[in-house]
Amino acid sequence: MIIMGLRIDAQTLKNIYRHNQPLLRIPIDLIDKVETVDVDGQKVLYVIQFNGFVSQIPVAQIDSITHTDGTALNPAQLGNLRTASVMGIVSGPTGAPEMNAIVRSPYGGEETRTDPNGVFFLNNILVYDKLGYITITKPGFHQGSRSFLPLETGSNRVNVQLLPMTQSGTFSSTMGGTVTSGLLQLTFPANAIQLNGQLYTGTVKVFAAALDPTSTSMFDQMPGELLGGMNDSLRLLRSFGMASIELRDANMNELQLANGQLATLKFNIPTSLQAEAPATIDWWSFDEALGYWKHEGEAQKQGTQYIGAASHFSWWNVDEPAKFNELLGTVYDVNGDVISNAKVNVISTSLGTGTTYTNAAGQFSARVPKNEQLELNVFIICSSTNDWALAHTEFINSATQMLSVEIIAELTEQLPITGTLFGCQGQTVTNGYIKLGSQIYQTNQGNFIIQTCAQGQYQLLGFDNTIPDSLISSEMINVQVDSSGVDGVNLTACSVFYSSLTDIDGNIYPTVLIGNQWWMAENLRTSSYANGDSILNVLNGTAWTQLDSGAWSNLSNLAANDSIYGKLYNWFTTSDPRNLCPAGWHVPTDTEWTNLTDYLGGLTLAGGKMKSIVGWNAPNTNANNESGFSALASGARDAYNSGSFFTTGCDGNWWSSTESLSTAAWYYYLSCSSGSAFRANSSKRYGNSVRCIKD
Repeated sequence: MIIMGLRIDAQTLKNIYRHNQPLLRIPIDLIDKVETVDVDGQKVLYVIQFNGFVSQIPVAQIDSITHTDGTALNPAQLGNLRTASVMGIVSGPTGAPEMNAIVRSPYGGEETRTDPNGVFFLNNILVYDKLGYITITKPGFHQGSRSFLPLETGSNRVNVQLLPMTQSGTFSSTMGGTVTSGLLQLTFPANAIQLNGQLYTGTVKVFAAALDPTSTSMFDQMPGELLGGMNDSLRLLRSFGMASIELRDANMNELQLANGQLATLKFNIPTSLQAEAPATIDWWSFDEALGYWKHEGEAQKQGTQYIGAASHFSWWNVDEPAKFNELLGTVYDVNGDVISNAKVNVISTSLGTGTTYTNAAGQFSARVPKNEQLELNVFIICSSTNDWALAHTEFINSATQMLSVEIIAELTEQLPITGTLFGCQGQTVTNGYIKLGSQIYQTNQGNFIIQTCAQGQYQLLGFDNTIPDSLISSEMINVQVDSSGVDGVNLTACSVFYSSLTDIDGNIYPTVLIGNQWWMAENLRTSSYANGDSILNVLNGTAWTQLDSGAWSNLSNLAANDSIYGKLYNWFTTSDPRNLCPAGWHVPTDTEWTNLTDYLGGLTLAGGKMKSIVGWNAPNTNANNESGFSALASGARDAYNSGSFFTTGCDGNWWSSTESLSTAAWYYYLSCSSGSAFRANSSKRYGNSVRCIKD
């Protein structure tokens, strides 16, 4: 069936899930037989296709098997499930690292969080032979992700830049409307939006982020990789336009197009691509569960725009597909030492530029178009100013089969920094990294080589992340690189830089050291006191305003807000002797809040240093999150007015444990319109957020 250029092909799919994520999604007309087999004492489900390909899935990994209508790629294209490791850096719009982003493997459910340097490590996650995939989520940002061709050995290395949720415009759901965002224009029909499956009749907020396909930044910003599923096979893609689109109501609940409704998307074709842009181009949406682009039909060129129809919203893309080969490589210097953390650009005449990075062993992987001459450019951090510099160029032919290359980078000056990272007891750090500026160099059994090609002074920090959800730091040292580099640099990691905290319900929170105080870097989410007793969840607003005992609610009574903003508690929970916070932690006193704001320069300056850069309404004055407190605009619940919720997006409010009157207590709040922090008192029946501080 074809609707306004959108081709929809129906299939019946067998879906096999783990942790509510699909391990396998396959059209049933490809399946010859499904059977359970004992393999080394373990039951394994065999899904056997007519072409002889067999998917093997341990039964213990399967939560459910369902059948649905839809489209899917033949899993023979992805190979068998196995394990691999991946490490990388997550940054925000300015390139600064993003702490506490959740990094997850959708195939197996494994997850971790980024540390204050934006660094994460996920070891032994489930991947396919031909496709690894991780997602990155953080409040205030569009969901990020990265797909990769897994290396046979060693950790895979990725970079991801998250895009902030910036409102592009609004429209009335009953009337429809048009919203423009950069290179993208969206037109919505009337009465076409739904909330939780029901027709929505309010104002729709549109958050769109259009990427420039001519910019090299696109490779760190886009979801997955430029890999699509088409006609039961994988294709490498060349983008002529790409965008993330999310719809929200006033309370930031997700909205979607109703079944059968279509929105029109118009991509402005960049000037440098207009001569090459075909009259008809393939139209794709990103499958956020499986990690590749799904072919959705075709878009048409009209003037300098591509026009397509979207049936749902996440990421959409206009691309030309091509067959590809796998490229595996290792980058060495002329002495035979590997070059880690190098950026490798692969340039082809048909698909433009692709970007990948070398791991600690100098290895990289990529997908490249067949039968083309490829230009490989190797970039390293060549100077103490922390800028990428072109270090090597060579040309290869991609041929028709997988190829493996060794690149010998003949650097203008070869000035390595070598050394060892030790732990506080004198042991070599087996899981750690070295930070030079914004760049990260993973250690190998404690040893590291940082290849530079410019003399000067460099600043190094060592980090030990052997203990999960914690980070131990060395002192920063200066090293002077001369004409022979520098050898024998020793770093000792002894200072706790970052750690985590688990509450009685099993919720995990990052913590941050600010001055001499350890603070939670997220709002409290527990529904129990530290002794295990439950705290009352009160939904009814009138009942909320009459309480004189401990209670909590989610913002707008929506469970989806819990993981973003935490819970709102009345003050009576903070004074309960059963302790609202985890053991060894407590709700801060008014004096402890004052100590925090004093350390950050006083109330006038502290607010900007405490606020996250995203997650607040404009103008989010002076927000830089210098402290790592990572405050979000989590709003509050009124002690009057039927217990209504208010100021979401513009205010964040946190209780102290200190009374101001018999019926009131001190709290601190931040505002989207000010860089200050504010101290005030209010009725104990208000619902505010809570941050815990270490005893």
